[in-house]
Formats: sequence, structure tokens, C-alpha cells
Amino acid sequence: MRTLPLLFILAGASCALPPQDTQKTATRQGRGFAVQFSSRLNASSQSDLDQQLTAAFADGTAHPANVGNCAEMLALGARGAGSIAGPDYLQQRSTLVQCTVLQELRGATPAGSSFVAALKWDESILPLLPPQLAINVSDESIRAAEAAAKANKSWADTDKTATAGTDGPDRVMVKGDGFIVRLILWGRGDLNGDGVQDLLVQTLDTLTEGTYRYTRLFILTRKSADGKLSVVRELL
Repeated sequence: MRTLPLLFILAGASCALPPQDTQKTATRQGRGFAVQFSSRLNASSQSDLDQQLTAAFADGTAHPANVGNCAEMLALGARGAGSIAGPDYLQQRSTLVQCTVLQELRGATPAGSSFVAALKWDESILPLLPPQLAINVSDESIRAAEAAAKANKSWADTDKTATAGTDGPDRVMVKGDGFIVRLILWGRGDLNGDGVQDLLVQTLDTLTEGTYRYTRLFILTRKSADGKLSVVRELL
């Protein structure tokens, strides 16, 4: 198996409002929940993300030979995934994830309501994580994770070996029997146009036996103050 460099670290912000107050406060006061993104993106506004999307790839960044920046990579079919091949496939996929992070946060809008604004991205998040964030490498395990999510079960409900710890600002590491998954929170905002605030989360997946490395990117949300997080969409 090929390996994937762990390129991304997030330092994010969190809202001070308690979860049970978020939606009613927004509705009562007419306030929205602003888009938030990582300070590691070196951007103070969404327009700064536009510049990063069109900036030339830095030396050492893995990418297809026929593209020179994120905008060009994303313009290829299926968010550029169809152009990725060869021995540095996983490194190119990592670049594609970074480009997709920029694009998703560039297109995010303030949310009218939120049940995720006050969530801290630390070890306390484990009981809320959806089972799809576990390493599911077979069709059977993918279907089982989706069925568990429909039954309102979390990752921790389906794998009693899973434990979580903080792995840096807004970066959580979940360990269990044979695996380590690092979860990076890249930002918050309305990412699918339904008015509800979402989370943009990347996983860095490792099996402790062998050389398996992979990365995925999810939009997560929560629809009630006491609910678990759910997958809105797996982007990559």
C-alpha cells in the first residue's frame, strides 16, 4: 500500500453560545452564524480563498501534469478525481482534498440556525461522531455504517474499542483496535444551502497493521441540540 503525508492541521474558532440556545437565539435576534475557516488557510476572508484557488501550486505539491492550480484541478471532471493516477495517487488525492476545502468554504454562506456552533472539536466529540467516519473499506462495512447511522447510533456505539483524544487545535485522534483516524475540522458554515450550519471535516485514516493510508472529506451537521452528528455528504 502507498502512504499519504498528513499535510493539514487546523486551528479553528468556536462559538460561545451553548448548544441548546443556538437556534432560538438566531431566530429571535435575526442573527446568522458566520462562516468560519481555519487560520492555517492564511485567509482573512472568503475572497482570499479565491486567490488561493488560482495561485500556482507550490513546489513539491503533487498534482496532474496538465494543471497548475486548484481551480484548474477542480475544473476537471468529478472534482479532478478522474485525472489522478500513477504512483503518487494518494499525494495527488491529498492535494485535491486541500483544493476542495478551499472551494467548499469559498462557497459557504452564513447559516440562519445552528446546532454545531458551540461544539468543541476535542475528545468530547466522540459520542456524536457518525459511524461513517470509521475506516470502512468493504461494501459490507459501508452498508453497516449507513444502517447504524439510520438507527441513530454513533461511531462509539458501533465500536467499543474507539477512544478519542485531542491531537492539536480542532484536531481529534480516534484510536481503536487496529486503526488510527485523525479528524480535522476545517470550517463551519452553510455548505449545502439549507440554512443550517455544517462542519467541513477531513479524515486521515491509518491501519496500524500494514501501510494503509487514506484521506476523506465530509460535510457533517446536526439537526437538534441533543442529536448526533450526521453525514450530509461525503465529498471525497
